[in-house]
Formats: sequence, C-alpha cells, structure tokens
Amino acid sequence: MRYAIVVLLLLLCPAPARAADIGGFTLSARAAPVSVLLHSDLIPVPAEPQGEVHLSYTRTELGSGPIGRSVASSLWPGAAVGTGLPQLVGFAYPVQANAAHPGGPADESKPGMRATAGAARAESSAGARQGVPFLLTADGVTSSSVSAVGATEARSAAVTSVQTISLLAGLVVVSGVRFESVAVSDGGKGSGTSAFSVAEITVLGQKFPVEAPGAPPDGLLKVLEPLGITLTWPAAATKLDGTSATSTSRGLVLTVDVLALRTGLGLGGILDGVLAPLLPEELVPLLNPLRKMVVVVGDTEAAANASASAPSTPPDAAPAPAPAAPVPPGGEAAAPLAPSPGSPPVAGVAPPKAVAPVASARTKPGSVLGFPGVPALLVLAGLGVAAAGAFGVKSFGTFLLGGAPCPSGHPTGVPDLRNG
Repeated sequence: MRYAIVVLLLLLCPAPARAADIGGFTLSARAAPVSVLLHSDLIPVPAEPQGEVHLSYTRTELGSGPIGRSVASSLWPGAAVGTGLPQLVGFAYPVQANAAHPGGPADESKPGMRATAGAARAESSAGARQGVPFLLTADGVTSSSVSAVGATEARSAAVTSVQTISLLAGLVVVSGVRFESVAVSDGGKGSGTSAFSVAEITVLGQKFPVEAPGAPPDGLLKVLEPLGITLTWPAAATKLDGTSATSTSRGLVLTVDVLALRTGLGLGGILDGVLAPLLPEELVPLLNPLRKMVVVVGDTEAAANASASAPSTPPDAAPAPAPAAPVPPGGEAAAPLAPSPGSPPVAGVAPPKAVAPVASARTKPGSVLGFPGVPALLVLAGLGVAAAGAFGVKSFGTFLLGGAPCPSGHPTGVPDLRNG
C-alpha cells in the first residue's frame, strides 16, 4: 500500500515550470545626449521649432519578421531632414551610419558612429567632441541604443552621458550628466527602469553642486531668471501596460529667451542702436536671428513588447476537412482543377494567394498527468481503486490459505501438486 501512496504523490507533483518562449515582439530605443531646438522668424518653416540638431544621436528598432534597423549620427538634423532628404534632393544625409536586416548593410562605421543590425540584435553608438558654432560646445558626448531578443525575454536599453557642456560661451556649464532607460518584456509582463544623474551646474562662474537628484540646487533658478533662462528639471518614469513597458528619462531643459538675454547682457543697445542704422533695412532682421533656443541635456527612451509563442498542434491531431464544393442543380460536383505553372490568369477567377510558411513553435513541457484525452482526476481514481483492490485480495488470500494452523498438524497453504 505504501508503494501506491508514493506513486500517487509523484504523479501529483507538477512538472518544473520555466519561462515561456518569445513569439512576436516589438522593440525600440532612442538616445540623444544633447539636443538644440531653434525658434526663428527668419526660417520659412510652418512648424515649431524651425530647426533642430541632436548631438551623438542613436536609435534602434527590432521586430518580428525579424526586421531590424539602427541609426547613429554625430550630428542628427531630425527625421524630416535625416530620412526625408533623399526624396527632396536625391541623396541621403551623409553624417550618419545605417544598418538594416535583412536588406543590409549589417554593419556600417564612420568616424564617431557605428550601427549594426541582425535578426536578434540591433545596436548603434556615437560619441565625439562636438559643438554648434556660437551656441555651445560639448565634451565627452556619447550615447548607445540596443534592442535585443532572446529565448525568454525581449529587451531595449538607451544610455547617454555628457562630461561637460558649455552654453553661450560659458554662460552656463553643465557637468557629469548620465541618463539611462531600460524596458523588458518576457511575453507575460513588462518591466523597466529609468534613472538620471547630474553632478554640477555653473552659471556666470558660480557653481551649484547637485545634491538631490530629484530637485535643482537652491538658488539656481534665481540666478538664471535675470538672464532670460528658465530651467526644467529632468524626470524619469516607466509605464507598464500588460506585456509592454516604456521607460523614459526626459533631460535637463534650458529655455533661452534670446531677446531677454540680450537685454540682460547689455547687448540690445549696441545691436539695435548702433549697428541697425548702419545696415540696409532688408538686413536688420539678421541682427535678431533667433527668438528662442531650447537646449535639452540628456534624453532617453526604451520600449519593449512581446508575446509568448503559441503551442504547437499535437502530432495525432487530424486536419480539419476542407468544405465541399457546392453541387450544381442536376449534376455532380466537379473536382477543382489546379492551374498549371505558368498558365495565364482566367477572367473572373481570382488567382490563389501564396501562403507564407509558418515556423513551428516548440512544445512546452506539461504535467506528468497530461495523458491525451484522459482527465487527470479519472487517472487518479483508477489508480486508487486498483491499489485498494490489490491490497484486499492479498489480505483475503492470506486469511483463506495461510492465516491459521491446521488442528491435525498438517501443513497449511496450497499443496504442491508436483509431488503427487
């Protein structure tokens, strides 16, 4: 009886669980250490901002198919110019490295830029000392974006770092900046992290160390206000929705009111009172080329969404019968004739559609009690009845044949018929 109990306990133990295999997935990552957005009345563009530049920009995309793409650019002018230039002038924007799968190239490198793309991983990186004339200079500006899928999870990560950025010839200096966003999906749920750090901000030679990551240093906003500069502190967040996750780290935003800055620095009288009368009327607007400038230091975003692979069809499952063709009145159904290869299309008959092959999914391990077509409860009940019956038969036989001694002293049990 004790052996039957042991067998029942073993059958009741579930099979060891493991993470589900990844089926479909969608991944993206984007990183921009420094972005400059220009607002001007001189550029005839019906949009805000009229110009944009992103230093050491990287982006990756990876999806089911698989389809992968990665872009790296040391000076990215935005999607309108970076990707739309071939349609306008006939050639691609040159300051970028591109990789794509399956179309290729799988790997492309240029000074300060590199992009790779494959079936399971897309990666891009960029970094160099860069600057925008008369506006800013930046040292140690790097970024990387990675989107990758494995057997049990899909992951995207974006990282940026800036050693030092000097704005308006050293008027404002920001040091020690790092932003990071990570998004993960395992087909059942999404997860992610997002964080940033800023070491120090210097305004007109006065240093403001950042002691608490979640708030600007005391007195910093008051020093920037007379210069016409407003500061928006960074924010990091992760949004989860079922199997998807989106992590973002919005950077440190410095908004410069150019007209107010000219007044604060005492340049308005020189430009408008001295130089403007010396220029033709058509060139006077060139003294005020910018209305507003926005500098974003650190900006990352990562998104991941995946679904578990579907279980494969059991080998013994019979395919569903095809529906029978309608029988015309007064006649037998004619068997459809398959068109021969290379035959011209027939008017009024739609050609058959090509069916893409579907990759077989791997079967997941189930419980030991998962007998095809037999409920687990019925299996347990049958084993229990069999064990109880065997124990009862054994006890009854012992009682009849060998359970008590013979009164005459003869041996008990079944006689040996071979010694007759």
